[in-house]
Amino acid sequence: MFYARLVHYKLGKGQRMVAERMTKDMDGISRNLNGFRGNVYFFDDSNGEYRALNYWDTKKDAEQAHKVLFPKIENRLQQLTNEKPSYKFFEVYDPF
Repeated sequence: MFYARLVHYKLGKGQRMVAERMTKDMDGISRNLNGFRGNVYFFDDSNGEYRALNYWDTKKDAEQAHKVLFPKIENRLQQLTNEKPSYKFFEVYDPF
């Protein structure tokens, strides 16, 4: 079993380049944290909504990464939108 962290944020329409820059920056940081397994990003440009899904070896790794990453995301978003980001942790079940 491993763990996932899903972050959702809104920038508004026409902000894809901003989302791409932020995603690239956060991706680089997450790849250097303990227990990192991978990232997947979801962009819904028509609604200005974006999601980042990070995979971690353990729950502790996911929580520690969140303590590093989420304040950085919040800080960047405060400059861009009044919408607050949200997050959720999940256990990942792989039957194989």
